[in-house]
Amino acid sequence: MQGTSDHLLARLRFRHLQLISQIERTGSLSKASEALSLTQPALSKALKEVEEMLGFALFTRSARGLEKTPQGSVVIHGANLLLQELSHVQQEAQAAGPEGKVAGVLRLGAPAYLAVSLLPQIIAHLTGSKPSLIVHLREDNVPNLFKGLLHGELDALITVYSPEVPAEANQKELCFEKFAEEDYAVIGPAGHPLARARSVPWERLASEPWIMTGRPSLARLFIEQSFLRAGAIPPGPLCETNSPVTNANLVAAGVGLSCVPGSTMREAERTSAVRRIHVVPPPPVVALGLVYRAAAASHPRISLLQDAIEHVKRKESR
Repeated sequence: MQGTSDHLLARLRFRHLQLISQIERTGSLSKASEALSLTQPALSKALKEVEEMLGFALFTRSARGLEKTPQGSVVIHGANLLLQELSHVQQEAQAAGPEGKVAGVLRLGAPAYLAVSLLPQIIAHLTGSKPSLIVHLREDNVPNLFKGLLHGELDALITVYSPEVPAEANQKELCFEKFAEEDYAVIGPAGHPLARARSVPWERLASEPWIMTGRPSLARLFIEQSFLRAGAIPPGPLCETNSPVTNANLVAAGVGLSCVPGSTMREAERTSAVRRIHVVPPPPVVALGLVYRAAAASHPRISLLQDAIEHVKRKESR
């Protein structure tokens, strides 16, 4: 096995990875050759060379064009990760400069609502250390963040996590480290009659106007599952947004009810315009944690992020 790996390393080039990635992206040799400024015969020859090195076909021809073989799918996924990492290494080297004042560049993903609670403290620790770590933050819904992580566009996530969310993820490919829990809560305007009730069944909420985050957000999944478990049909939203914080502001304005993370609810309650509705059974409590690819477990970027999280946890426990 070692001899095979050494032979592959001696012959395979990043240019080969770029070729097969472009073929997979375009679905045809003609389009890929045009994108790469190569002749189609030259590209065909290069693809044949790669397949001979590996010992199996990466693509098969069909009426729809070129399609990945099962083995090809594994190789192309790995090729895309390596190409992403090569670009990232260049960015880190440029950021470090000749004096090495920067430890690296961390591509971090998180739901936007965490920007009003946990995330600022973690980023402050990362950027304030010596040498500092530059953080490129992507705020998005949880399913999109998992896609970015799996495709090598992100190094790590700080996020709520549910097994149903990363449907395409190979769980063995990811590491998850829980460091807290996040509850979800149904909220309504402070003057809403249900805000004064001791307990409210989900069936009663089905006829109310709702504000929801758009699919495939985690909060949307939770709210719909909660209605279904109670034997009620999930209502269609009166308004859809991309942010739980926006949802809370719309609730405060009297637009309707919403289901938001507990940290968002507690921040909104400070205005006295929003109240929690005590629905029975309550929405789920989910894990909040650090997620990264298993292959990157020993990378210094991940270690620095783990240290920052531990620092913030210790600070909050005092």
